[in-house]
Amino acid sequence: MYFSLNKIIQIFIYFIPLFLIFSIFVADLLVLLIALFFLTNQLLNKNYKVFINKYFVFFFIFWNYLIVNALFSYDLNLSLSRALPYIRFGLLFLAISHYAQDIKFQNKYFKFILLISIVICFDGLIQFFLGYNLIGYSANHVSRISSFFNEELVLGRFLLSTYPLFLISVFYMKSNKIIANQFFQIFLLVLYSFTIYLSGERTAFFNFLLFNSLLIIIIFNKKLIKKIIIFLFIFIICILTSSLHNKNILERYLSTKSIFHSDKITVFSQTHENHYKTAYKIFKDNKIFGSGIKTFRHVCKKPKYHPEGCATHPHNIFMQFLSELGLIGALFYFIAFSYFIISLLKQLIKKIYYKKFNQKNSIEAILIISMIVTLWPLSPSGNYFNNWLSILNILPFGFLIFYEKSLKNLNLSESKN
Repeated sequence: MYFSLNKIIQIFIYFIPLFLIFSIFVADLLVLLIALFFLTNQLLNKNYKVFINKYFVFFFIFWNYLIVNALFSYDLNLSLSRALPYIRFGLLFLAISHYAQDIKFQNKYFKFILLISIVICFDGLIQFFLGYNLIGYSANHVSRISSFFNEELVLGRFLLSTYPLFLISVFYMKSNKIIANQFFQIFLLVLYSFTIYLSGERTAFFNFLLFNSLLIIIIFNKKLIKKIIIFLFIFIICILTSSLHNKNILERYLSTKSIFHSDKITVFSQTHENHYKTAYKIFKDNKIFGSGIKTFRHVCKKPKYHPEGCATHPHNIFMQFLSELGLIGALFYFIAFSYFIISLLKQLIKKIYYKKFNQKNSIEAILIISMIVTLWPLSPSGNYFNNWLSILNILPFGFLIFYEKSLKNLNLSESKN
């Protein structure tokens, strides 16, 4: 039973990225089954040590706070129904980190990620140039493509969230002569970057630029200069060429400069600014616990809370934590964000002063940066507690735990020798 249950869990993990594209219901069902099977498996085998993990302990405390927070919520039933099953995401990243120890699992997983990434990027290009994708979905917006997501304009967000896994898959498969070729790697990066650009999701694209800027700072060396120049040259050519085919996408990005055209600077847009004002007013009336998880959409309708800023969520992760979870919730956010910033600085120090930076260090840096971009407070964001986004955010986190532990064991082994 141990063998078969492990294999079932691994297969479910393989297919999560695929169903995040085609069916969030199935993807979330897989997460729930992984959580239940993994918990059962570890308890039956008395493997309690797997739960003694600093990340899971922090997550477990946060989960308990969500439940307590629900008791003070504007809508107890709504908040509690979201808070109780939230534990499944903690069990998901534990399961991923646990099975990542299996080389065969990693090999299959990263091959699958690379395949999905290439297919969805080519599909996006086909939709952009032909007007419809491989399964007949048309481009429903003049300045955006959606690929297999059809009417859901989330292609850019999906590619941004899976970008760290895509990069690792390229690192991981260097034994393959084609993928190991530096020009083919540049081609893959241009393809991926260009598809995010064509998605027209400005936040995803700008966060993608942030991701790569931080990554270059961490892993930069003289050998990268040539690759970066070639990449930028080809990428700029792609943007200019696409503008000849459809200038609306470029104009969509250029439209962000309009925030400086009024007497005062607008925070991203007037709509976003209204969301933030509403969130702040809700926070001022509920400073300790906030209004409760997932309640912003209901509380914001009250006249005193600037209802023109009403939406399903505040469209900013920090403002969402403040308004829905209060100062205590914001403290959890601040601790997590600060931790990853400090972790990245340690990576930089390790490289500059100790000259100790191998492939595993690069992979760890990629995963740390993915967490920083996920929690980045200075840009609009989706609903942090949305199931689809929660799963996307967790996937690279599981591998971060594995690589961090792997490097720690390697350093201990070297120190003993």
